[in-house]
Amino acid sequence: MKDKGSFITMVLAVVGMVLYVTLFSSILTALEAIRSYANLATFTALETVVEIAPVVLLLAGVFAAGFAYYKGYQGSAAQDASGIMRMVLGIIMIILFVTLFSTILAAFYTLYGSTNASEYTAFQTVTQIAPVVLFLSGIFAGGATTVSGGRALRRRRASRLMR
Repeated sequence: MKDKGSFITMVLAVVGMVLYVTLFSSILTALEAIRSYANLATFTALETVVEIAPVVLLLAGVFAAGFAYYKGYQGSAAQDASGIMRMVLGIIMIILFVTLFSTILAAFYTLYGSTNASEYTAFQTVTQIAPVVLFLSGIFAGGATTVSGGRALRRRRASRLMR
């Protein structure tokens, strides 16, 4: 049997993504301190790297949370042969995600309106598009988890009837 922490991994992936996006303004502040360094041009290509760093870091954090959710989902399928836990967890994930989405939205609005956000390559574009993608992905992930549990439950019941 696989690791018993698959369900908690799924929950922590959602909460971790919310925290990462919320605290990303601190990363942006640190990058701004580097970008505004007087002698930055002395260092080969550092200015260019710092200008694309916020987009890369933001997307990497969000994709890492999505990957953690996926890996937790894979483990949960092995642990939950009946599918009931996946059905319940999928519904909880939708509720959790929609409840916490206002925090994500406020964080992205703060990042979009940051003083020097336009100085970073494609950062404002990503902060405009990312909330829609995240919202649809969160709802889809919770729904897919619920449907997967329902299918497993239906298969289990059908196999009992065949006996």
